[in-house]
Amino acid sequence: MPRVLEELQRVGESAEIWWDSSPLDFPTWRDRHLATAPDTLTKKRWRDQLDCFLCPSEPDRSLVRGITTNPSLVAQSVMASPESWRQDIQELIRYQLTPDVESTFALVYEEALRRAAREMLPMWQASNGRYGWVSGQLDPRLMLNADLMLEQALRIARISPNLMVKVPGTRQGYEVIRQLVARGISINSTLSYTVPQFTACAEAVETGLKKAHEQGIDTGRWRAVFTHMIGRFGANPDLRYEAAIRGIELSQTDVRWGEVAILKRIHTLIQENGHPLKPLLSSLEVDDPAKGSSTLSMHLEQTAGGAIAYTCKPRFVGDVLRREDELAAFDEHAIDQAVPADVLEKLLWLPSFHRAYDPTGMDPEEFAHYGSFIATYAEVMANTRKLIDFVAHQFQTLTPSAQPLLLS
Repeated sequence: MPRVLEELQRVGESAEIWWDSSPLDFPTWRDRHLATAPDTLTKKRWRDQLDCFLCPSEPDRSLVRGITTNPSLVAQSVMASPESWRQDIQELIRYQLTPDVESTFALVYEEALRRAAREMLPMWQASNGRYGWVSGQLDPRLMLNADLMLEQALRIARISPNLMVKVPGTRQGYEVIRQLVARGISINSTLSYTVPQFTACAEAVETGLKKAHEQGIDTGRWRAVFTHMIGRFGANPDLRYEAAIRGIELSQTDVRWGEVAILKRIHTLIQENGHPLKPLLSSLEVDDPAKGSSTLSMHLEQTAGGAIAYTCKPRFVGDVLRREDELAAFDEHAIDQAVPADVLEKLLWLPSFHRAYDPTGMDPEEFAHYGSFIATYAEVMANTRKLIDFVAHQFQTLTPSAQPLLLS
């Protein structure tokens, strides 16, 4: 019986499976998912797979090799366990000399990263820094301010040796990446959907590495990944609008081909030029037969065999487990297979795709104005505000003597 993610990692010698959430949330999610099993046999099969899915203290046994997180995921984690966090937050308020909501929010976020990194540290130590990384994303409100991003990035990097700083794919973000890499700090470039963003990221990384080596900084445990938010690209309504106005029929399969076409081009650039970056696929989706799809997940099947990391949301892992019998087998050379010429020609008529696929299709100033970027940014900002409000509420629930702090 196929085990999809295990098989994906087997056919790609350098493939990695990551978990797109806090490792501390995994046991609760696992138990909830097992409770949805339709029968005893299915539950046993799922349990066998999940028991060796995320095991930080047993690195040789664990399928998952790394963790991605961000303010949205931290907010969801905190809001899912409000009682366990409420006392911690109130203590953080009390133990600040002049507390306010913003400073407390920053401390809560850093504490969440510290806990995740501590959980994964045994794997990082056992693999000499190859695996066990936790991505800590910068505050999305700072993504156009390089100085403030760098300041926060340096704080995050000091929390734990296995924290890589997750930097947004803006012009200012790539400047921060250059400065972080020059200090030997591992990075994850996120909020990225396009080949032009990749080329800007690769240039920043290579410039930073050159400076680090000139300064004699040890980069033996340094890593860089480039997050291609593959499902977020296809969710951009601009693609379908542009197709409709041009009289182009765009199927769900066509959209999927567009998503993987960008990843394939990025992967080819890495292989041809030796860029010290590994693509990391996020926002993975399973495909819907009701929309004409004949695959379990084109995101997996069309990238198999590549030197790629796949970060899997809990929902995606659950969907794959439920439908794993639909996978026939992975082609270990799939990553090198071309996108059908007729589909690629159709997609290149769409400005949003053309700008994303052409390495020179956008200037760095345009990255933050791209449709997929704007949509994701809005969602991340909304979840960040929820966590800030939860912190603000803890000020309001403190004793009356603490209430004037809200006015400071």
